Amino acid sequence: MPISDKIRPAVTEIIRALVSNGFEAYVVGGAVRDLLLDIEPKDYDLATSASPEEVRGVFGRRKARIIGRRFRLVHVHTSHDIYEISTFRREPTQEERSERIDDDGVMLWRDNQYGTLEQDAFRRDFTVNSLFFDPVGERSIIDLVGGMEDLKHKIVRSVGPPDTRIEEDPVRMLRALKLVAKYGFSLESDLEAVIRARASQISMAAAGRLLEELMKIVASPHAHATFEACHDYGLLEHFWPALGEEWTNGETGGLVRKLLTERDRRVAGGDYSTSKALALATIALPAIARGRGCADLEPLWEHEPGLERDMRGQVRSFFEPFPVSRYLTARMRDIMLMLPRFVAGKRKSKLVGHPEYKYGRELFSLVALAREWPDDMVAAWPEPPKRQPRGSERGGRRRPNRNRRRNRGKPPRKA
Repeated sequence: MPISDKIRPAVTEIIRALVSNGFEAYVVGGAVRDLLLDIEPKDYDLATSASPEEVRGVFGRRKARIIGRRFRLVHVHTSHDIYEISTFRREPTQEERSERIDDDGVMLWRDNQYGTLEQDAFRRDFTVNSLFFDPVGERSIIDLVGGMEDLKHKIVRSVGPPDTRIEEDPVRMLRALKLVAKYGFSLESDLEAVIRARASQISMAAAGRLLEELMKIVASPHAHATFEACHDYGLLEHFWPALGEEWTNGETGGLVRKLLTERDRRVAGGDYSTSKALALATIALPAIARGRGCADLEPLWEHEPGLERDMRGQVRSFFEPFPVSRYLTARMRDIMLMLPRFVAGKRKSKLVGHPEYKYGRELFSLVALAREWPDDMVAAWPEPPKRQPRGSERGGRRRPNRNRRRNRGKPPRKA
């Protein structure tokens, strides 16, 4: 089946609208790569010769929203999805590259100069991500960097010198290893050498960007393979120091791998919880248990004065340098604190009513499988309802209303 028949109709219609208004427009990057590998793309990125203002002019202000400050993009809203459209950009010059910008970390170098399709292809990260596809004209692949050949041989190769590409954005090291983990690709030798030599530079990236990448990893069914690749190439200890230490710990490293492997299998099966708290608690549990003196999870910790406060501190420490919120930290702690009660099998009615019951039971199920506990230990606990309250992946728990707390005790505003 030609890839033009696999693309979502909404994507084709967006590109057709841009082309009919006199602009170039293409599907680009990971979506083209996945379509060629016969994989349904999770996201579609589009590239065009139109400026952000011109894109908004085509679709109107109600459907198109310009986002970003320097690196401006357009989000085009359809009835079901949002598609990101970028204007062709060129690689920064040496003069532009000579000045580092100290900002929010969205970009390490100036990279907001509009360019041509050719310039846009050569400023991207890897050849397999630099393919363009025209779904409405000649319906052909545009490959200016040898991406098709590298895709055929499953090679991750940088566009241009790898040391320059990594210097521009150290997060590219992590993205290269995600390709290794997800598709079974191999790193081109020069890129591999640069990643091994510069692994520590991942810590130069903004913590918020690293947290965003972490969330993408744990949302995928390739978390174990990705962390394993990061460990193999020397990146894990700099990307996530606490997990890097845990990965090689004989006591708990094996348990982390078992939990992640089973969780990946369940995520791949579909219809699995998207809870961030559950995903992160699954990874943190072995380290937290070891810190409480029960590395093998037999027996689990007992309640004691100050346990909640101490565990919250342990969780925050484990996730450094990621800026995980206090709210998410507290949720992870609460999910893990439920495990001894699941094991004991007592006071079921109270535990079933807990806001985190759904996620606590799922973590208990993962642990029981990893530790080869009897199946009836999990079966004794009722499955939670399939559907949660609307807009909640938090099991019904509401996020604290800071404004309400801030305004407590103040007289109401006059109309």
